Amino acid sequence: MSTLPTIEDIIKWPAPNYVNPETRRPLVFGVEIPLTILTIVFTAGRFYSRTIIVRALGWDDWFMLAATIISTATNIMICISTLPAYQTGYHLYDLRPEILVNPYQSAQMAMACQLLYIPVCVFTKISLLITYLRIFPSRSNKWFCYILMVYEVGWGIAAFFATLFQCSPIQSYWLIQSPVRNCGSTPALYYSTSSLNIFTDFLIFLWPAKDLASVQISVRQRITLITMFCLGVIICIAGLLRVWYVSIYLKSWDFLWHGTVLFVIVSIETSIGIICGCLPGCKPLFTRLFPSIFSHSANSNSYSRSRNKTPQHPPNKSVDGQSFPFQIVKEEGFEVRYGNNDDFDSRGNSSKMGTSSTTTGKLSKSIDDDGASDDSREWIMMQNNPVSKVSPV
Repeated sequence: MSTLPTIEDIIKWPAPNYVNPETRRPLVFGVEIPLTILTIVFTAGRFYSRTIIVRALGWDDWFMLAATIISTATNIMICISTLPAYQTGYHLYDLRPEILVNPYQSAQMAMACQLLYIPVCVFTKISLLITYLRIFPSRSNKWFCYILMVYEVGWGIAAFFATLFQCSPIQSYWLIQSPVRNCGSTPALYYSTSSLNIFTDFLIFLWPAKDLASVQISVRQRITLITMFCLGVIICIAGLLRVWYVSIYLKSWDFLWHGTVLFVIVSIETSIGIICGCLPGCKPLFTRLFPSIFSHSANSNSYSRSRNKTPQHPPNKSVDGQSFPFQIVKEEGFEVRYGNNDDFDSRGNSSKMGTSSTTTGKLSKSIDDDGASDDSREWIMMQNNPVSKVSPV
């Protein structure tokens, strides 16, 4: 908690304004309400996609749902705390006398928001790590995800109890007039927990960039991925901004005024984290609603634009029982033949002259089952000197 005003500070205060005081309530409502709506919409879209469209609900979805519920409760509490009954976001010199003497209700809400912020971060990141396990099944990615999961659980437990016991006794955090109040470790707590959390922000939200950089996809799909990672960068920037503003908060006696800005920064950080984590899960829904933007077939390479209409491959392709939104495969030689299934024999050779066309080359293949066309199918013949295998994509 920030420092308390001294007698010299109080003497310099302007006359209180109880009629129309300056408040940061518009800032809080203008940020909290849209962010809350967006997190609910994206989480609902994720669950619709995962239950109705692809029918592959997993643990990552449930962790994200828990993060959304707690984040929504926190945002509502922040909005309530700015009402005249609690006066968070007001200057101390504009507080009503009964609140100024002991603003314990506002301080209690501040403590609750600090505690709830921790599980939101932990659940969001665990959800993302589980999603990475499904999307990127490499050994290095598995080690990364499992280690970070253990780290997040440990950080969450340590940060929760350190925040709860930042003042001794606990109730002295909101009973600021308590004669036995001791909150000397608060600055170290805020800086250490925030720094460790930001460290994992950079690791987790930017981790997939190394795999996605080599995927050959259309310009529109690349823009979609860049947008997703830009959101991840915003989360990291918000975390850094929060650490910087904590230093201002701790040095100021006007804690209800400056604390509101911290609430807003935290909400931006957690809400965008949830939205960013829901984007891969919302992909099937986006493909259905905006096929020209998100459909793989609508934005594929030039060779796929001239393919004939044949039955589509089954959706929800799985590897070892797991559903993959897309899978990265290293570059291999390939030969693409177009035509109906009956035009090829069991060895993948054309059985009818003039009924199929062939293209050879190299392909760094990305598979997007959710965005595949409903009326097309490609037969990709992986060259293995000689070509002996037909592989439907």
